[in-house]
Amino acid sequence: MQEGIILDKLLNKRHVEEARLFAILLTFCGGFLDAFTYIQCGHTLAAAQTGNIVFLSAALVNHNVIGIVDRCGAIILYILGIIVAIGFQAHIKYWRIFCLFPILIIGGFVGAMPEDFPTYLSVGLVSFGLALLNTAFSKIEGLGYSSVFTTGNIKKFVVAWTEYGYHHDRADLIIGFDYFLIVLAFTTGAISSAVIQPFLRMKTIWVAVLVILITDIIYYFQKKRVNP
Repeated sequence: MQEGIILDKLLNKRHVEEARLFAILLTFCGGFLDAFTYIQCGHTLAAAQTGNIVFLSAALVNHNVIGIVDRCGAIILYILGIIVAIGFQAHIKYWRIFCLFPILIIGGFVGAMPEDFPTYLSVGLVSFGLALLNTAFSKIEGLGYSSVFTTGNIKKFVVAWTEYGYHHDRADLIIGFDYFLIVLAFTTGAISSAVIQPFLRMKTIWVAVLVILITDIIYYFQKKRVNP
């Protein structure tokens, strides 16, 4: 009985793609992969393009050609990933399932590469995959969030709980809790990635691939059950 109540809270039966479970798992992977590319691939962020634009400006000032190429590649391929995700949405019924395929393939490929594999390729490819993931899954229980960077999530978490402190509206408390889960998931993912990388190096990315694969499978069966 208790397990059923917890499962109902994690799996939204009306809007499956907005379920807390998927938001938590995918945000964990977002933090995990951002930390992976930053530590393992030349201090370039796969998804946080705000940071990459700052790093790009520094690379330009310092005439760092490799830094310029790495950051431009990540930004351009992230944009391309969003465009492809919208194309999937327009033409494929279960488009969100297909949006997770690229990062699975990319992660499997990058993890098999040596440590001297060109960072402009590894980071750019991961950026492309994360853009599709972030476009496909962008709401938790009807609330907008990001699964691949967390500044906005922190703001929304603080705003909701501050509003609750002033007005004592239970809805704000629930909203704040959802965003807290997202921030915690991203942080846990990033820390886990940093801890694992000294042991697995490039193969660290396979941990995120496994989690995303499990998420995609659960999403598929839940979606089929709710909308056969």
